[in-house]
Amino acid sequence: MAFARDGRATPLAAIIPLILSLAGFVLAMLALFAGTGSQQQALEDYHFIAINMSNFGHNLVPTATSSGSQPTATGDSLWDQIEDGLEDIGSDITDELNDIENDIADQLARDLGISQWYSLHIMTACEGNFAPNATSPGAWYNTTNCTAQSPGVHFNLTDIIQREIDEGPLHINASDIPIPDSIQETINYVNSFLLAAFILYVLGAGFAGLSFLSCIVVLTVSRGGIGRGLILFNIVLTALATIALAVGSAIATAISKRGVSEINSRGQEAGISAIEGTKFMIISWVSFAVMFVALLCWSVMCCYPRRRSRSTTYVDKGPRTSTDSNRGLLGMFRRRH
Repeated sequence: MAFARDGRATPLAAIIPLILSLAGFVLAMLALFAGTGSQQQALEDYHFIAINMSNFGHNLVPTATSSGSQPTATGDSLWDQIEDGLEDIGSDITDELNDIENDIADQLARDLGISQWYSLHIMTACEGNFAPNATSPGAWYNTTNCTAQSPGVHFNLTDIIQREIDEGPLHINASDIPIPDSIQETINYVNSFLLAAFILYVLGAGFAGLSFLSCIVVLTVSRGGIGRGLILFNIVLTALATIALAVGSAIATAISKRGVSEINSRGQEAGISAIEGTKFMIISWVSFAVMFVALLCWSVMCCYPRRRSRSTTYVDKGPRTSTDSNRGLLGMFRRRH
């Protein structure tokens, strides 16, 4: 199995960029369609950014406080015995609050009527609860609802939380536990880049798919060798896919990191935190990497020495014969005589 013959790349050389283009196309499509369709639950881990609301409203939960030292009664009056009994009851209540405080915080989001997490994807926003619960090690995302697919989805956390709290079982006024404006401002910042990211991932997936189809054409049509024009065409396709995926991945990484950092710093008092979409970033950058390697493969084929064997054939023409008897020296001699 030779990848080159007579200084030209054979069609078999297109197998490597074909596999790489297919991998880049599949990964780009996963990044684009995660959180949509029938794979909402299976691909929820591939979110752009997730907002953890399981501790939201924790300031509503009473916390145990230590009481100061009280004067010790010296008498054994009935009133002193009543006071001692009340202190014992208060101590028991405080201990019980300490024991169940974490459990209350875990269930608080459910009691308020809100989801424990909200996530942003390229085309959708999803919500759900942690399973088996928010405090369990290795808890996973249990998706309960996602928005319809939309390029450049706009996620408004404040409106969603206020509506869900108003409709919740506790009938709490949402204005009593408002979301800090700085949190929504950060989310709006992330929203402003989602349309650009959508366009770039569409272009990246599209050009990667065209590159894959072009490799199939090369394998089926180019029998004697891959022409330079076809190689240059594939270089253009893979280069466009590589650039689109590189820019898209860079934008996604930058705004995800900044969004997570600002939400975590500004939402600590309100019990709001953010989680970076690590798996999304991995498949995004891997899709760029495989398309970049495919681009290198086509570039090597284009620069491959294209020597052609030139064989010179010498034909023995034999002695010249003349049909004119008066030509040459013999003819001159004859004309003189």
